[in-house]
Amino acid sequence: VARMVMMGLELTDKLPFHTVYLHAMVRDKEGRKMSKSLGNVIDPLEVINGCTLKSLLDKLNAGNLPAKEVAKAKKDQSADFPDGIPECGSDALRFGLLAYTVQGRDVNLDIKRVVGYRQFCNKLWNATRFALQFVSDFEPTPTLMEDLTNSGKLAPRDVFMLSRLAAGVGAVNDHFTNYRFGDAQMAAYSLWIDDLCNVYLELIKPVVYDKTEENKDARWAAQATLWLSMEVGLRLLHPMMPFVTEELWQRLPGRGTLGEDETPTIMLAKYPEANEAHQSQKAEDDMAAALKVVGACRSLRSSYHINHKVLTKFYVKVDGSDEEAAIRKHVDDIKTLGSASVVDVNPEEDAIPKSHGTVIVDDKTTVLMDLTGLIDFNAEIKKLEKTLSKTTPALESLKKKMAAPGYEENVKEDLKAANVTKLEGLEKKAADIEAAIENYRKMAEAEKK
Repeated sequence: VARMVMMGLELTDKLPFHTVYLHAMVRDKEGRKMSKSLGNVIDPLEVINGCTLKSLLDKLNAGNLPAKEVAKAKKDQSADFPDGIPECGSDALRFGLLAYTVQGRDVNLDIKRVVGYRQFCNKLWNATRFALQFVSDFEPTPTLMEDLTNSGKLAPRDVFMLSRLAAGVGAVNDHFTNYRFGDAQMAAYSLWIDDLCNVYLELIKPVVYDKTEENKDARWAAQATLWLSMEVGLRLLHPMMPFVTEELWQRLPGRGTLGEDETPTIMLAKYPEANEAHQSQKAEDDMAAALKVVGACRSLRSSYHINHKVLTKFYVKVDGSDEEAAIRKHVDDIKTLGSASVVDVNPEEDAIPKSHGTVIVDDKTTVLMDLTGLIDFNAEIKKLEKTLSKTTPALESLKKKMAAPGYEENVKEDLKAANVTKLEGLEKKAADIEAAIENYRKMAEAEKK
């Protein structure tokens, strides 16, 4: 750095840069400094391109380390990389190193974490390629954001996504400005995974698939919101993952038709800037309330082992006019994400079937699922009784062992603690099974009536 500054001043009379960012030292996953004698040096190219364990060991043999140190280094590398280093690519390595900058002074690099971000690259690639089919017949305009926000066609889910997009752009820009690269990485990751992939992309599937004339405006708004989210999201990620974002950005429909300001590559495109006018805390709060109900719906379906192809009826009891309005606004979204045929908000008590499952979401919201005709209660009771017949002997055996003479004096403390934890787990399991059996019996009786 000092040489570059001196050469810049000497030859051009200008500083070559105005800011120097000193990153943390990269160590191995145990926190040890990388050194040839330890055999724990990781070549970035080996992470990017991948390599076999044999090539790692051959590199040690070709070095000038003493035989004793070579043997130790081989043992460590065989333990750390029994299958070699998988190919991760430069985007995953860069993204992973950025994530480590929140760790503190040193980076304890674990290749498994970099492999995790390779999987994020795959998720990004697959999700974008999947989403592209939703906008294959969509024609973006140079002023798409203004056209969309002024169209009056936005559904609550679209407003939510635009708000999360604006919030994500603002967060990443703020973190970059303050050199919090790890926080910027996490904000961009969360926008793509938590908001776009897990929520919005799932919500708009029935909207985009419906090509009727009555759904024309809703479909256009969903396509426009999705196109903007992907385009802005890719530009937001580009400094952190340059290669995959460039490839995907080039595949977005409308390339070459967006006017004279359109750039030929994402590298030259303007970096996204936050627009607070697009943020709506109410839209985000309403969606959060709806997603809580979705979580309860999924929990009920899972606990009663409902086949994913079977749509179920849900009843939502909610106190408070604001909360009720939020749920009613997102009934279609709850049906989509919760695999529901009907979502009835604050129904009459006599409209709720006797045979139902219940989840209390919070002090204001309760979700009930109609179980009529969905479950063979007697068969479920037999399954649970069979499980209980296996759990009870194990529980009694452990109790007998812990009550044996000399147990307290002769058994090690760590083993006693493990047994206590195991006992508590078995007792809870048995109690849960007994409660479930009793619940099924009550619902079987209610269904007969």
